Amino acid sequence: MVFGIVFSAFMFLTIGLKFIVSIFEKGTGSLSMTPETLVTWDDPGPYFLSYIIGYALIWWKPLWGSIIIMAASIYYVIAAGVHGPPIFAVPGFLVGALYMAYWLIEGRRKTIPKK
Repeated sequence: MVFGIVFSAFMFLTIGLKFIVSIFEKGTGSLSMTPETLVTWDDPGPYFLSYIIGYALIWWKPLWGSIIIMAASIYYVIAAGVHGPPIFAVPGFLVGALYMAYWLIEGRRKTIPKK
């Protein structure tokens, strides 16, 4: 959880502030994403949005949130390729994998009867 919070704060400071500055400089029209932007992912913006959605979902449904984060990380590496920085995808995938491991451990802990 600590790694996820630290990485999410880092993501917000690097990419989230870019969105906020863009809103103040160019208005809300600068945030419109075309379907082409959502498919190519050259810019880490769509990855940031899907990561934040997955991370918000983790607090209620850890399995689904971790699947969203890991799938977004894999898709970001595939779609962005060498054009985008995969530095965001590797720790993001690790956050999703750690939360999935947490979900598995908690599930086993609840199913194993105490002696």
